[in-house]
Amino acid sequence: MEPTQKCKALVLHCIDFRFRKSLALFLESRFGDSYDLVSVAGGVKELVSGPQDHNFILEQLEISDRLHKPKLIVLIQHEDCGAYGGSATFGDFSKEQEFQKSELAKAEALLKQQFSQPVEKYLARLSGEIIAC
Repeated sequence: MEPTQKCKALVLHCIDFRFRKSLALFLESRFGDSYDLVSVAGGVKELVSGPQDHNFILEQLEISDRLHKPKLIVLIQHEDCGAYGGSATFGDFSKEQEFQKSELAKAEALLKQQFSQPVEKYLARLSGEIIAC
C-alpha cells in the first residue's frame, strides 16, 4: 500500500527542552512542517545500545517510513546530554563531540540496513549552533 501523505524528513532527537527552540527553527527552515518527529531521552542512545528486536525507537521510525515515506532521515544528538551523564562525563567538548559522532555513525549504519533514505547527522550545542557531523 502506497502512503497517501509523504513528508520531507523523519527526525530523531532528544527530549531536552534546552534545544527545543533552536532545533525547531533549524528543522522548520529546512522542512517547513513536513517532517515526522521522534523525540526520546538520549536521542539515538537506545537505538544503538538497546536490543534490536522490539526496539521502541526503531519501531517508531518504521511506522513513519511505512505511513509517510520520508525522503531523508535526520539524527540530532546534543551537547550536555543527561542520558550520557552530561558534559562532565567527557571532560571537554572535543571528546564529547567525538563520542556523539561515534553514536551517530553507529545509528546511521544500523538505519542503512533497514531504510533506503539518506541519513544526515548533527550535533546541537547549548549556544544554539548546529554542527553537521
